[in-house]
Amino acid sequence: MTAPPLRLPDALTALRNQLTAVPLGLATADRDDARRAARAVADQIDDYLLPRLRDLDAPLLTVVGGSTGAGKSTLVNSLVGAQVTTAGVLRPTTRGPVLVCSRADVSSFSGDRVLPGLPRVTGSAGGPGTVQLVARDDVPPGLALLDAPDVDSVVESNRELAGQLLAAADLWVFVTTAARYADAVPWDLLRTAQERGTALAVVLDRVPPEAAGEVAADLAGMLERAGLAGARLFVIEERPLTEGRLPEDQVAPLRSWLHGLAADQEARAAVVRQTLTGALGSLEQRVT
Repeated sequence: MTAPPLRLPDALTALRNQLTAVPLGLATADRDDARRAARAVADQIDDYLLPRLRDLDAPLLTVVGGSTGAGKSTLVNSLVGAQVTTAGVLRPTTRGPVLVCSRADVSSFSGDRVLPGLPRVTGSAGGPGTVQLVARDDVPPGLALLDAPDVDSVVESNRELAGQLLAAADLWVFVTTAARYADAVPWDLLRTAQERGTALAVVLDRVPPEAAGEVAADLAGMLERAGLAGARLFVIEERPLTEGRLPEDQVAPLRSWLHGLAADQEARAAVVRQTLTGALGSLEQRVT
């Protein structure tokens, strides 16, 4: 008698178990790459696919990622309107990521529903291997912002964690600057987003006002040629900070878009569906 087909969560769990059980001990030239690839798929199954399939209506996890010095933490603080994460040179290289959500959504992120391998801390900065959970009244229900480590950090574990967090996101907000938007590291990750069908917004930060139109058009053209014409592009001009935060007129368009997603269940579901479908569709190529 033919066995009944596995439900999707059961099939993903079986795949994860197979990936973690394969020893990959033979000393070949590409062994380390194969191990990293297997671990990345297993992590995404645990951190994103299984949790999202179990709760399709859970808040939208928006991971803010980018290169060193791109202004990720300043952007998160500016979106929230308060200092919730440490920015700039004051940030320790071993700091854990910071997840900011509405008080109404704390239960969605305080347990092991997402990122089960990273314990939560509250009330103080998290250390390596933890996620600092910050609950705010000024973050709307349905939206969570996660300030990820630098994707090009000098600390290897930070780089690996940044990749893991991006793979756990419903939506990437990728931050780059006018001086570095053509660098190789950002484009490696943007290509990964394209290959996996991940919902994506790009923030072009620190743009000289007189060059904003020209630089934005150049980046938009690069995104289109990379198959990412659907990515939302937000431009933030280089202006003096106020109490460590970006001028309101510069951050308001991105905040309004994110808050609109939080308030619109259909729009939020479309983002989740895009990323979930893309992640599932990428598995065959990544494990063969």
